[in-house]
Amino acid sequence: MSGAVYGGDEVSGLVFDAGSQSFRVGFAGEEYPKGDIPSYIAVQESLPDDVIEKDEAMETGDNSNVQTKREKNFYIGTTKIIVPRARTTMENFMKEGLIEDWDLFEKIVEHSYENILYSNPSEHPVLFSESAWNDRGRREKLTELMFEKFQVPAYYLSKNVVLSCFAQCRTHGLMVDSGASQTSVVPVFDGYAVTHAVVKCPIGGDVIADQLANMLEQQNVDLVPTYKIAGKEEVSEGDPAKWTPKKNLPEVTPSYDKFMKKMILEDMAATMLQLCDTNIDMDYVEKLPSTPYAFPNGYTKEFGAERIKLPECLFDINYLKTDQKKEGLMTVAQMAATSANLADIDIRPTLFSNVTVTGGNSLILGFTERLNYALATKCPPTIKLRVFAAPTPQERKYGAWIGGSILGSLGTFQQMWVSKAEYDETGKVIVDKKCP
Repeated sequence: MSGAVYGGDEVSGLVFDAGSQSFRVGFAGEEYPKGDIPSYIAVQESLPDDVIEKDEAMETGDNSNVQTKREKNFYIGTTKIIVPRARTTMENFMKEGLIEDWDLFEKIVEHSYENILYSNPSEHPVLFSESAWNDRGRREKLTELMFEKFQVPAYYLSKNVVLSCFAQCRTHGLMVDSGASQTSVVPVFDGYAVTHAVVKCPIGGDVIADQLANMLEQQNVDLVPTYKIAGKEEVSEGDPAKWTPKKNLPEVTPSYDKFMKKMILEDMAATMLQLCDTNIDMDYVEKLPSTPYAFPNGYTKEFGAERIKLPECLFDINYLKTDQKKEGLMTVAQMAATSANLADIDIRPTLFSNVTVTGGNSLILGFTERLNYALATKCPPTIKLRVFAAPTPQERKYGAWIGGSILGSLGTFQQMWVSKAEYDETGKVIVDKKCP
């Protein structure tokens, strides 16, 4: 693709970064994404009244009004999905960092074009991020979808860890990405992901939220989601909450109720959890100041040692309270060491000297310092260990999107796009040749 068509200020590319927690979209060259929408979509089933219409039609012999299937309603975006509705389930298009439900994914891309970017898909080239373990079938399907359905003029697919690395102004490093559904470690060297050394484990923000829910259950704290609360009164710390429930609420599904509770748990994790710089010392932890948390229904409680112990499961599996098997689970430090040792021996010193932390779950206070301490015991003594993290929460949360924004606006990158003409000539397999 010639730089004259897409280079410079003539047409800016779009950057799409899909995650298990949220979907980030925006224009290349900008500092932060224009939209950050939840990856969950509220899907409302149609009313079962078409069965009644069918029965009436059979009695009268008139089949003209029979509707055999009604369309489902889809609600996308934070303000739409938090509204309580009957027969509405919360569904995610991602599973284990890969696109699972293509129909929902298509809906969220359409919503992004129409309600966030306000742009015509056929006018802007698109840069997509992908997981380092994405398979060939999904890559080709995404390419086909963008060219055939959305008619984009040009397209590119890049590994999210590589983009996060670019966002830190580096071309190599050991990328520790701790997100909602899982934590992964991928070595990046010379701007390419070393895919045979990918190590991932299903421990992330969702596990932390589950641990918090268990802790509140043990302490008999009633977690009341915001949609149930009409009003509340101010009460002293530790006193029972005084709140009035909303009337005439529709009967919501368990998935919606769980989602609304999870929003509170995520807020709790962001505001009060903390990791120790070293291995946990119970005498020291007990002396640390407690942190109060105010629940939506007005109840306030102080949390002490438990706020330190809870995220410790990321670095010590023994602190993970779960019914599932713990075999095969690895700590963040074990994953980082394993991934670096799977890479070529010549690049290991470079990787250990450029360990980079990214992802929303890494925003837990003390995460970087704790990883540095835990990795120091696993790193060869002759190698200098350095652990980096972006200075601001936004840069850490939107690392892959920011990297895509930088890459998509570079003049030298403009020849890398897969053009519509190339796609028409070669087909969807072009993505495997041009997007490593």
